[in-house]
Amino acid sequence: MKRFFLLLISLLFSSLLLAETKKEIKSYETAVLLINEGKYKEALPILKELIRNNKEYIAPSWTLADLYGRMNNDEKKIATLVYIAKPNLPHYAATLLRLGKAYHETCNYEKALETYKSISQSDATFYKRALIGIKQCEEALEIMEKPVPFNYRNMGNNINTIYDDYWPSTTADGSLFSTTVKLNKKQGESEFGKGVHEDIFISKKQNGNWTKTENVGKAMNTIGNEGAQSISLDGRYMFFVACDRSIGLGGCDIYYSIREGDSWTPAINAGSPINSRYWETYPTLSPTGDELYFASDRPGGVGKSDIWKSKVEILPNGRLKFSDPVNLGPVVNTKEDDFSPFIHADNQTLYYSSKGMKGLGGYDIFVTYKDGNGGWTTPKNLGYPINTCKDEFGYIVNALGDKAYYASDGQEKNGKGKEIYELDLTEGNLLPKKKMKFATGKIVDATTNQPIQATIDVFSIETNKMVFRSVSDKKTGDFITCVPENEEYGVNVSKKGYLFYSDNFVAKKPMKIKNSGKVGENDVELDKIEVGKKITLRNIFFDFDKATLKKQSFIELNHVVQFMKENPTVKIQLSGHTDYKGSAEYNMTLSTDRAKAALEYLAKKGVPRTRMEYKGYGKTQPIADNTTEEGRALNRRTEIMIIAK
Repeated sequence: MKRFFLLLISLLFSSLLLAETKKEIKSYETAVLLINEGKYKEALPILKELIRNNKEYIAPSWTLADLYGRMNNDEKKIATLVYIAKPNLPHYAATLLRLGKAYHETCNYEKALETYKSISQSDATFYKRALIGIKQCEEALEIMEKPVPFNYRNMGNNINTIYDDYWPSTTADGSLFSTTVKLNKKQGESEFGKGVHEDIFISKKQNGNWTKTENVGKAMNTIGNEGAQSISLDGRYMFFVACDRSIGLGGCDIYYSIREGDSWTPAINAGSPINSRYWETYPTLSPTGDELYFASDRPGGVGKSDIWKSKVEILPNGRLKFSDPVNLGPVVNTKEDDFSPFIHADNQTLYYSSKGMKGLGGYDIFVTYKDGNGGWTTPKNLGYPINTCKDEFGYIVNALGDKAYYASDGQEKNGKGKEIYELDLTEGNLLPKKKMKFATGKIVDATTNQPIQATIDVFSIETNKMVFRSVSDKKTGDFITCVPENEEYGVNVSKKGYLFYSDNFVAKKPMKIKNSGKVGENDVELDKIEVGKKITLRNIFFDFDKATLKKQSFIELNHVVQFMKENPTVKIQLSGHTDYKGSAEYNMTLSTDRAKAALEYLAKKGVPRTRMEYKGYGKTQPIADNTTEEGRALNRRTEIMIIAK
């Protein structure tokens, strides 16, 4: 793009300006060719000599300023433009516009305003563009009047390399951290002839510290460009973008890889309808695992590049199936470019970058929240100094909501290019809507103690809505769950051929799974389907002293429906149990009626009555101490027992 731009300058000024000689034109074209070949140092003296000898030959000055910009020398870029920003020199208005943008791009809004305002209305084309710059600078100064708390730190040499590092991504438990690294190019250097390309790197947290980041390997990376990666909250999936591959559907496609132990599967093209002949990039998976957000310039959007989302189905083998994408609409998307989406672990908060709204210049980071009616709230600018006159993108927030990660080349100006920074979030920042907590564990076969790949569903007991979905690691059985801190929620662990496991967690208390013990604190042991085996349904709730099912029970019972469909020969007994309070006769009647109510729900959902029976046991089969409230709560339960398989 820049190569064609420079050649265009050459042709333009060779044809329009009369002040230069043929020798000067030839020298200028030589300098342009050297720049396009990455020979910056060789081009510099040629351009400087042209400017010394003929100040009215404007093209060399513009090109020299552009070259200094490439070399990250903003001071000399501005000085070069100031030198020719004179009313008596050709193309004065065009030079002023360039100078105004140079000030603007270095966050010197006052000087940019002064320069933009000096462009005369008689130069209509440049004046119109200057008005846009004036508005942007005034908006930036207004935002800067109310700075947000900004306590940041460089993530150090274990995360950052000697090259540009960007697109941070991390898991819910903070055990993995991935980045995109632009290899073989240091700040201010040319990319020409150096094999410059992007690769995905990854680091692990060990003993509280990050290991030296390493190339993730051939499963994802090639000699081409791979990047804009996003690791799923549970660490099972790595989504990324690769361009111009033979199996691609368009210029840039979305791919994913599945983690198995310490290795990753070969990259899988997400395929149609996610990918198209257009440009798809910046994928991020929702915590529920059922939606993928991404950016695309496909038709049907609001602007140039829009944020879209697609429904996702996690198949039993861990592969993914995608539905037709849906545009997030005009509240989120603008007529300009909107990209780099990140959906937080709360599944309510979306961060993304845009240049189509009030900002500080370039791309700013915005946040929007689900409004409860299927839409989104009006996006808010994250403010200064998170946003600057530069381009800000690739901003993510950890699951707990107390730290953000982003890339910048302007925080320290240390000559290392873009580096990854960690930002402390406080109440003064635009935080995620919900605070989250997480737990890690392992899923194993209860008999053999061998790891199992199973599905973990976590749902809100109050709303019956899914809040997190994951698949445990195929090789290790490891899993992560991530849930809202102040809500009660249920968990269901399932795998075909096994009894599913049901549990629930209390708001504001640490996550602890009740059947753990053999392997670790939060490990789940699944029993294979055998006659006599039981499942305690810990998310079945009734009205007090009644057999009326509460709506909070429906998602748990729907898991039973699914279990019966996946195992069509299984027959079950639904049993009701009570604590010791009340008479034996009363408790027997209540437990029987509750077991029957559960059976009736399953029957209405299509489970044949011939495969089910019910029975009440009253208080005759306690599983905990009836002298404590906690024990009595465990004794009040509904169970399933396998009576035929």
